[in-house]
Amino acid sequence: MRLALECAAAFAIAFAFLMTLGPSAPFTKELGVCESGAVRDVLAGNVILPHFIPGPMVHVPPLYWWMAALAVKAWGWTEIALRLPALVPAALTCAIIYGWATVRLRREAAMWASAALLFGHFFLDAARQPRMDAMLAMLVTAAIVALDALLRSRSWWWAVAAALLIGLGCLSKGILGIALPGIVVVVYLTVRKRFFDVFRLQLIAAFSAGLAIGLGWYVAAYQIAGEQFWKWQVGMNLWSRFIPAEPGGANYCVHPFWYFGPVVANGMLPWALYLPALVLLLWPRPRRIQSEAITYALCWFVAIFGFFSISRGKCEIYILPALPPLALLLGWTVAQTDRDEPVRRGFLPLFSAASLVTALGAFAMVAGATLVLIHGPVTPPIKLHPTDRRFLEIFSDIAAQHDYRLLNWMVLSGLGGLVIVWGIVRGRTPLQPFGVLLIAVAGARFWFGVMNPALAERETLKTFARDVMDVVPARDAIGHIGIEDCDLYFYSSRPITPIFHFRCDDPAFPPYIVIRQKRLEAMPAAARACLSTMLISEPVDSNGPRLLVQQLPVKP
Repeated sequence: MRLALECAAAFAIAFAFLMTLGPSAPFTKELGVCESGAVRDVLAGNVILPHFIPGPMVHVPPLYWWMAALAVKAWGWTEIALRLPALVPAALTCAIIYGWATVRLRREAAMWASAALLFGHFFLDAARQPRMDAMLAMLVTAAIVALDALLRSRSWWWAVAAALLIGLGCLSKGILGIALPGIVVVVYLTVRKRFFDVFRLQLIAAFSAGLAIGLGWYVAAYQIAGEQFWKWQVGMNLWSRFIPAEPGGANYCVHPFWYFGPVVANGMLPWALYLPALVLLLWPRPRRIQSEAITYALCWFVAIFGFFSISRGKCEIYILPALPPLALLLGWTVAQTDRDEPVRRGFLPLFSAASLVTALGAFAMVAGATLVLIHGPVTPPIKLHPTDRRFLEIFSDIAAQHDYRLLNWMVLSGLGGLVIVWGIVRGRTPLQPFGVLLIAVAGARFWFGVMNPALAERETLKTFARDVMDVVPARDAIGHIGIEDCDLYFYSSRPITPIFHFRCDDPAFPPYIVIRQKRLEAMPAAARACLSTMLISEPVDSNGPRLLVQQLPVKP
């Protein structure tokens, strides 16, 4: 009961923090918003095999869009309703990690593991995206935890739990829901030389039942779409992304083998700075046997990290399921600073060096912010990406207003740096991670709760979409020429039909059309002759303004 209450508290804390990060901020170009048409299709009754509107059938099983449809039913067609099926699983992942680490390691390691996971850049970014990745990470994490309990207890209850979680994982992102837990178990049993345990009845039953749950949707969807479904789901969106282009794979998110190394290190900052200390602790020593829990967590991370690293397609978000076990290992590393027994020689200096780097980074950022507060915006000496320039403009505006949220970030970051320095000077190593925690919390809150929502307000087409709905008569159709704007579709209360090969003399095209100004200017004069501009949006991004144009009668 105590463990259940503590896990519930971990979930509540994580969810409360996530809800402070602008969950109702406008959508811009997030990939999940492009896919939100599937939610409309589910609400329209196409539950088994929804299609993106406009667009093809869904590319993975629709568990996320089912949950999003339920959220929309409860809270309406809002940003927070689309994000909830990602926010809740993210908070649950923190609670699961806390519970497993409490049972298998100790409570201090559990607290730091949850903190390292929650207050990491990559995890928070995924939690705010209206897509299935955070849900998959939660289900895979829970399944691997249940399988660990099954391997230790031989209980059929854990087999049932693992089967259900594997099945739901398959319904969230296909084969990954069963492949990732399966690879972790095989790697762990191989490392422990427990080869015959692979054939344990409960284990086989758990994976078989989980596979059956997932296949239920594939069979039902195949009944609807037939061979087209099979080619799209398995051929295009699974097999072709994993194999090289020469045997027939697709050049989609192609990166070198080592690509996910820097992605994980950057995504877990500032906690990733403790990775050298972790490696030192894990380095084999004579007459030193690593604990079973740490071995399992290490196999967990290596198996998932290796699986995605050997894939041809390496989209950044794929590696998300590898972060929970890495957070466990980092939490265990931090907890080693507060043990009575001696630790490995060189560990404490290495740990303090990582803490000091974090403190110096925080001081540097606070000093830069102070200069902006005193002297105003600083022109960078290098050319920045358009998004980075917008972030700099937002920061300058916030500084000019002496916004309390900026001051709060500066104070907490500076205080965290001072705590670290105090811990180093006084030789109190266990105090240092508390300073890192302050810096991580302040940075996450400011970046995702202030800067990103402010950027979204500047780049969204939310206002323009509503203006279009007000101007266009309810009985008239609306079309769209060129590359789609995902937020335009999301905020439109009526369907917007893609238009290909526009001609003035074709009455089949809608009378009202949305088009980017650059695209309109690039069209032949004959194609522009029948279009009259009615609305112009703000130039929300580097693509320039969007226009609402009306077709005029073609002169004979």
